[in-house]
Amino acid sequence: MHKRVIFSTDNPVIAETKTPPLLCGHMGWFSDFFRLAWGFLYWNTRKTVYRLRGTRGQCPCQHPSDSGRAWETGCAAMIHWHSPARFRRLCPLLQKNEAGLWRCSVDSREVRPFWGRAVAFYGTAVATVYLMATLGVFIFMRTVGYPVSYAGVLWPPAWEKFTAIRAGFFLEKYRAASAAGDMQSALMSLSTAYSLDRSNYAAGRKLAQLWQVSLPGASNQIYHQLLNEHPAEAEATAQTWFRALLARGDFVGVEQLAFVRIAASSDHLDAWLTAFLFANQRTGDADTRRRLQTTASLPAPARFLLNLTGDLEKASPSEARERLLRAAAGAGDAVSFFNVCRQLIVRGFAQDALQWIDRRPGLIGPRDRISLRLDALASLGWGAPLRSEVENLLVATPDPVIVELLSAHLIRHPDPVVRTLVFDRIEKVSLPDTQASYPAYLSLFCAAGAGRDAPRLQWAAARIRETLHSDFRSLDPIGESLLDGNRNRRIENYLPALQPLPLEVSYALFEHYAPVSP
Repeated sequence: MHKRVIFSTDNPVIAETKTPPLLCGHMGWFSDFFRLAWGFLYWNTRKTVYRLRGTRGQCPCQHPSDSGRAWETGCAAMIHWHSPARFRRLCPLLQKNEAGLWRCSVDSREVRPFWGRAVAFYGTAVATVYLMATLGVFIFMRTVGYPVSYAGVLWPPAWEKFTAIRAGFFLEKYRAASAAGDMQSALMSLSTAYSLDRSNYAAGRKLAQLWQVSLPGASNQIYHQLLNEHPAEAEATAQTWFRALLARGDFVGVEQLAFVRIAASSDHLDAWLTAFLFANQRTGDADTRRRLQTTASLPAPARFLLNLTGDLEKASPSEARERLLRAAAGAGDAVSFFNVCRQLIVRGFAQDALQWIDRRPGLIGPRDRISLRLDALASLGWGAPLRSEVENLLVATPDPVIVELLSAHLIRHPDPVVRTLVFDRIEKVSLPDTQASYPAYLSLFCAAGAGRDAPRLQWAAARIRETLHSDFRSLDPIGESLLDGNRNRRIENYLPALQPLPLEVSYALFEHYAPVSP
């Protein structure tokens, strides 16, 4: 029973109110618990100071009006506690005497701190809070779907694995969303996975590929990160990035990337040198070309071709021919000789190119030799030898590589007779029903579009769909755009959808729809 006073303007009235025993007990327990948590630090500190002073002065916890002797002295520290028995957890010196009263069991000079109990209390409290917190985190992570164990959450050294676990979780979400056709959710999950684990090269490369059309700036940034953070994969990263840049018609990006790769390594020099020269011709950036020329570690073929390019810029047609003929005689490697012959052809000296190809037949591979000969014959207008050359290439079972070379040639030099030879042969003897034939059919599609041959373009589109086993809805509007005959069309608007397109075909499309004077 508890009493409270209600004041009025007349007389104070004593009113009795009843507090529920259960509520009163809970409130007392909570108040004593917080007093205990504070008291371990407060009273042990005061007792420690008291002991350090040699027990001189007033004892900090005993009642000052009592004698200070054992069993006669009350405890001032427990006055406000709801249950004095709980205070004994802090100080076991508090005991009941024979009369049942709570008294200190030692004289004042023997009062001492109990730090061991404080450490045990605080340690237990911290451990309890830690266990509850880790249990909560474990339940939350398992509810979300993270494949974690409670031991992994409980043990701090295992926390470094959480990032990889979360990244793996979002990768699984990406795969599930991708399989369901929900590309927006798939991209968000893949982006989160890569941001959590930048060491996951495969995730970063896939994200860069998926963003290369919709978010080219973000795609370029990821490719740049991959180049810097995964040097062992630098060549593979650069080649994938290069194809994305070329498909978008980003010749400045192609030029800069090729510059870096030529200066950094001699691997795949022929491809990077061709890419640099192709892009530089379209950017017209002579300063970048000169900076590459002055690079100390520049390979000899690169220096040879860059010097030749600079010389040809200032030369008249007759001077250019003489310079190219000397270069054809002096070229010591395949990439240099191929580019010299290509320059002879595009500058109107195709017969000279054919002569040098025949003089040095072993310097370049079959693929480059076929491409050069076809273009040279077409430039000269030698129809009969050209058709004979094409027929010889198609005598055997058509090979996807040969089809790609012929398609690139037909884009650079549209010829209805040669196109008929190629398509009639492929219609009679189909390419293998494998994914390897897909780039070849894409090449035939582009060749038909460049020649404004609607029936054969539709035939190639049907083969593409059969190979992919899908509808490929964007193929029809792309075909209609290629057939309308607009030579000023921005082919880069369509190239990202026509991948993987062989590099020869991509170069040929730019040369056809966006030609640049030598």
